[in-house]
Amino acid sequence: MAATFQWYESNGAGETPTADRTEVNWKNIDDSTTAYSSSPITAGNNSYEKWQYGKFSGTFNQISNGRYAHTATAFGTGLTLKGQPSMTVDADRLAYATPSTTTNASLTVDMTAVTAIGSGQVVWFGATAPATSGKAASMTTNPCYTNYLTTQLQTTGSAAAGDTAQVTLTHRYDEN
Repeated sequence: MAATFQWYESNGAGETPTADRTEVNWKNIDDSTTAYSSSPITAGNNSYEKWQYGKFSGTFNQISNGRYAHTATAFGTGLTLKGQPSMTVDADRLAYATPSTTTNASLTVDMTAVTAIGSGQVVWFGATAPATSGKAASMTTNPCYTNYLTTQLQTTGSAAAGDTAQVTLTHRYDEN
C-alpha cells in the first residue's frame, strides 16, 4: 500500500479548509471555488494569498524529504510569484492569516523562475494542522500534514491583460 496525498486550501477569517484542490488559481477573491475569470487581478495589484498544504493518510511508515517549487512554464512580464521560505526549524512554519491582497512580507522567496524540484523550498511535516508546532523533516504519524505552502501572485502595471500561462507547482516527498 502507499500513502494517500490530498491538497487542501484554507480560506476566510476562520481558516476554513477545502479538500481535494487540483489547482491554485490566484485571483482577486478569497475562496477556492470562484472561477478566476470572475475575479481577475488588475495589473499593479496582488492576488489574495493561497494558503495550501498537503495531508498524508493511508498506509506508510514515514514521510520525508519534502520539496516544493515552480517547476514548469514561465510567468509573463510584470508577474512575480512569492512563496514561503524553506523550513530549517519548526518556528519557520507560517501561521495562518486571513488571506489578503496586501503584500505578505513573510513570503520572502521569489518563485517566479522555473526551478528544479531538487532545489525547491524544503517542506516539513507534522502530526496535526499545517500551522501547529511540531513540524520536522520527517514524520511517522498518520495522518500527517505539510507546513503551509503559501503563495501570492504579485503584479506590476506592465502585466498583460488576460490569463497567465498555466504553470506547474510541484510537491515532492519520499515515503516508506
